[in-house]
Amino acid sequence: MLFLLGMVTLFASCSKDGDGEDLKNASHKLAVYNFGINLFRFTDSKVFISETPFSTWSKFSPLKSLNLKADRTQKDSLVFNVSEYVGKTLYVVTLRKKLLSDDYYSITPTLDKQSISSLKVQITEGKPNYQIGIINSEPANGTYTPDVAKLVLRVRKGTSAVADRSVYYYGTSQLWSEAIIKNIEQQVALNGKPVQKYMNKTDGAGISLIDIPINERGTVTVGGKTTKYNEHVFFVLEAGKVKFALVDANALKLDKTIAF
Repeated sequence: MLFLLGMVTLFASCSKDGDGEDLKNASHKLAVYNFGINLFRFTDSKVFISETPFSTWSKFSPLKSLNLKADRTQKDSLVFNVSEYVGKTLYVVTLRKKLLSDDYYSITPTLDKQSISSLKVQITEGKPNYQIGIINSEPANGTYTPDVAKLVLRVRKGTSAVADRSVYYYGTSQLWSEAIIKNIEQQVALNGKPVQKYMNKTDGAGISLIDIPINERGTVTVGGKTTKYNEHVFFVLEAGKVKFALVDANALKLDKTIAF
């Protein structure tokens, strides 16, 4: 905690005015500084204050929140009017809205010198100004429940549904290429089947039902290169040849067809 407050002190003397509340009549103020480390997406993020630490969105009862702008710098603060909370202990956390639903989850990780329960400040009558720093990063696997898109994948040959056909998953699309397709076809020629993940077989109507966990990174562009973390490749084999579909998981209900 001292480490975080030390970082804040480095920027306090030259910080810009925070994008907070109307502070004209505020007797007590709390300035929150956010530091992003390996954070891919700042959009739809907010800083919340509450009387209890955050655990899950469904159980959370925040007192206030302020939007965290994507173009903020480490010198910018969010300033809360906490005049009405004198005598109370306030917890601070940064939460990000899920891409496809209205739930929020924490991007404030538990670190050696930071935990959600340690990011707190007690508002007292005799001290009008408070500062706190938060390190934010992409959440670790298992720290929140991801949304899941339900995919109806149809396989058709001409106008006919293809039943009892094995469906495979390659992965996300960033490395997908003609060279990868040829490599898979060579594997099939040698071994009779691909090494990629088997999902299931199509039913009598040529349909495969697949769950796709949503990656909350979304679409990220760095140095002119765009990575679509929610665009996936599913394929079937027809006479040893790969027939595939790119599936952009941009909704919780998806319908896609592999046609050949």
